[in-house]
Order: sequence, then structure tokens, then C-alpha cells
Amino acid sequence: MNQQEANRRMEEEIQFFPWFIQNYFRKKSGDQYSSITLYEYAKEYRRFLNWLIQESFSSADKISEVTLTEFANLWPEDLEFYKAHLVKAPKILKETTQKRLEENDQSLPLRQNATVQRGITALRSLFNYLNDAVDRNSGKPYLEHNMMAKVANVKDNKTMAERGAAIEKKLFLDEEAIDFLDYIEHRYIDTLETRQAITAFKKNQVRDLAIIALFLGTGMRLSELVNMNVQDLDLTSGEARVYRKGGKWDMVVISSIAMEFLTNYLAQRENLYQPAETETALFLTRYRGKAKRIASGAVEAMVGKYSESFKIKISPHKLRHSVATQLYSKTNSLIQVAEQLGQSGTSATTVYTHIAGKQKRDAMNDLWT
Repeated sequence: MNQQEANRRMEEEIQFFPWFIQNYFRKKSGDQYSSITLYEYAKEYRRFLNWLIQESFSSADKISEVTLTEFANLWPEDLEFYKAHLVKAPKILKETTQKRLEENDQSLPLRQNATVQRGITALRSLFNYLNDAVDRNSGKPYLEHNMMAKVANVKDNKTMAERGAAIEKKLFLDEEAIDFLDYIEHRYIDTLETRQAITAFKKNQVRDLAIIALFLGTGMRLSELVNMNVQDLDLTSGEARVYRKGGKWDMVVISSIAMEFLTNYLAQRENLYQPAETETALFLTRYRGKAKRIASGAVEAMVGKYSESFKIKISPHKLRHSVATQLYSKTNSLIQVAEQLGQSGTSATTVYTHIAGKQKRDAMNDLWT
């Protein structure tokens, strides 16, 4: 999902929200928060508002009628009750998967703690805003007391070693990353059985190699990659401009592993996809005779297709994990890993210390050598 599509979905969600939550989204959009993040938050708020009504914390008939006074009447114990609800709630599954489990009398899996924590983080952001924003009539904050500040985070139910061991099985490290690109470039075609499949592969092979090489050469997020424009790529300096999670622009170093594939794609981009002069998207696809920005879902499917044929089906996020692990093994620096990945701190990167070896090198250009 790109920023534009996320913004559209967010606007659809928030039109049914109470006025004070709509004000939150106007403020955060003005602060240039990522539309993808805000859309995820909107889904969390819809879930919370519905719960308030179901548990009679609100007398409203629909979520737009939930009042600020009802928010102000919530105590930490009430919010802890909601946290417990999230912990015990089943994981959101596809309808077909849920139906299959129910037909076989299998219990639905619970949400992972990381998913529950996302809901807590979203609510904390909302309550922080309501505690800071001042009502123009009364001159007082929307909420005089931030009860969400008293609600603890959800603890990770896995140790770092366990998380590291689980992640490592789905990483492409050292020469395996190089071999993955070589496989797509020279050997994947031999697995295709129909002329139609071969034709489709050849049409997009240059682009697909550039996308996967850019993932492996930067560790950027899927949303950051699909939202890139041509002018964001500076191969002369070996850097890319990306719109980070949280609504900030950043420059990211590109490893030498990606340079040849990116150069090759840029040279053929216009000929392959015939984009209009106004089309600025870096990575394109053709749909109904027109070139358009490639969608996140298409990139996920493409990475899954190639990786499953090569070794094991993975997501673009696992390519990001691969870069983080490899970079840590070269530098032994969580700070450098956090900076490369665009993370505000090192807490999210400590898992890589349980995967990476102890080799130390400095340059991103040596990342895969």
C-alpha cells in the first residue's frame, strides 16, 4: 500500500469518528506523519470505540457519538481491561482460513504480543494528543488527566534468542544474498513451464532484480521502496531519499550489491513501461495499457514467488532483517544498524545481536562480501 492509497483509506475511516479524534488526525497529518501509520492507527481506534460501546463505557449507538466526557471518565483499570481484551482476542485471519479452522473444530490463534502492543501504542498517541491539545473555548486540555500514561506496554512473549533463532531461518546472509540475485537473473527461468510464464518473467525481470537488490542494498521498508520516485535515487553518490515511518525524510546508503541492477533498470525503465512524462514513480507496472506505480501487494507477491523457488518463501521485511543482521555482523554497532534502517533507537535492533557473528567491518559496500 502506498501513501496515497493509505491516505484515502484513512479518510474513509475517520469520517465516522468523534470530532476530537478527527482533530487528532488533522494534527498528525499536518505534522507529516506517515499515512500508512495513521491508517493503521485508525483501525485501532475503530476497534477501541466499538469496544467502549460493547462494554457500556459509552452510551453511544455508533462510534461517532462517543463523547470526550466518556473518554475522560476512563480509569487506568478500564484501559487495562481493554488491553486484556486485545491479548485474549483471536488473531485477525482471512475469512477462508477462519472458516477452515472452525470447520475442523480448531481454536483460532491469539494475536501476537507485537500486534497487541501496536494497539496500545496507537491509543497512547491519541491520549497524549488529547492531554496536550487545548480547547479554544475553555482554554483547558481536552483531557486533563492522561490515564493511558499509566498503562504498561505488553511484554514480548519471546526471548531475544528465541526471536533470533526464528528469524535466522528466513534470512539470506553472506553469499546466499548474492546467490539469490544470481538465481533470479540466470536460473529461475528454468523452473518455468509455459511460454506465457516465461514471457511475463522476461518482461519484468530487470525491474524485479532492481527491487530485490535495493531491498538487499539498503534494508528499507516495503512502503519506503514503493513510494520512491526516480529523483529520489542518486546513484552517483550511492544514496536514496526515503520517506520514513513517522513522516520524516531520510537519506539511506545503498550498498554496491544494488548498483548494477539499479543502473540497468533505470536505463530500461522508459522502454519497458512507457510511462507518461508526469509519472515520477521509480518502480512501475503496466495496468490497462498505462504505466503506474507498483503496489505493495505486487512487490510482496513477487518477493514471495522468487524466494519460495530459491529456498523458502519470505517477505520483503525478511530481506530487511537480512540487511540488519549482515550489517551488525560487519560493524558490531547497533547504532549504525538503527541509522541505516531508519529506527529512532536501538531497542528494535537488539535481536540481531543474537543472530549475527562477530566480524567487524565499516563500509556498506562490504556488506555482502
